[in-house]
Amino acid sequence: MKSPLLDYWLQIPRATLFHGLNQRLPEKTYPVEVVTIHDRFPPPSEDYSTAGFRDLMRRRIEIAVPRAARIITVSDAVRKQLLLYDATLDRKIRVVHLGVEPAQPATPEEILYLREHTLQLKHDQRYFLNVGVVQTRKNIIGIVQALKPLQGYQLVLTGGDGYGAEEIRKYIRREGMQDRVQLLGYVDRNLIHLLYSGATALIFPSFEETFGLPILEAMSYGLPVITSNVSAMPEVAGEAAILVDPHRISDITEAMRRVAEDQETAGVLREKGLQRVRQFSWDICAERTWAVYQEALRERL
Repeated sequence: MKSPLLDYWLQIPRATLFHGLNQRLPEKTYPVEVVTIHDRFPPPSEDYSTAGFRDLMRRRIEIAVPRAARIITVSDAVRKQLLLYDATLDRKIRVVHLGVEPAQPATPEEILYLREHTLQLKHDQRYFLNVGVVQTRKNIIGIVQALKPLQGYQLVLTGGDGYGAEEIRKYIRREGMQDRVQLLGYVDRNLIHLLYSGATALIFPSFEETFGLPILEAMSYGLPVITSNVSAMPEVAGEAAILVDPHRISDITEAMRRVAEDQETAGVLREKGLQRVRQFSWDICAERTWAVYQEALRERL
């Protein structure tokens, strides 16, 4: 774990508690250590990442987990995966969900500028939004397949390229969908706010998620959400989204059609989403994390 900034801070007089926020602990040990696990462990063997990346994640977690007085997982789905690795960890694991920032809705004028200039949409065109790295795990090819029958709609993808991105781009070109799929790459938070404000729905039927923050971000904007019925996505979405089997393209298409054409369905999802997102805040996350610190300190000191 090499970081010049971290090395500097570690030279300051010894802290009592160290919290590794990204499933890692430093070589230097501390009296009380807490680690947050964001990723599935053991790493999935599916074609979602390179073998080198999986080995790196495995080594980091295998070092951090035995040392930690408490293990924070960002979802119960991650907790269950860890228990398959070692059932004795149950006493150390605490689930602390992530929070979401308050929405910053765009004005009608800003949305109009987004449509006409940034996205260059025709007057009657609407778009589905997917937020996250462009990679195999996000089921981007499945989304493109599901979009095909829905004339008049575009797909807007944000995020840099990840594992499998080139194959995704080749598929889009091969299927002649270049004019209906916009790959914006990495975008800043200001543009993300605009994209959420102007979208028809968030389409997020990933094969695997250990949390799924875009689900909550979209809900905070009153955006209907379509997501998968696997891993952590039902845990985050609750009953405030349409859940689909990510392998059933026809189900994804039907869900997209419903939220786009049925105003009652979209309205119900909008209201449920706004209620759901109130259960997730950074204040709640901080309070629960602090409680974990107190547990760990009482046990180790």
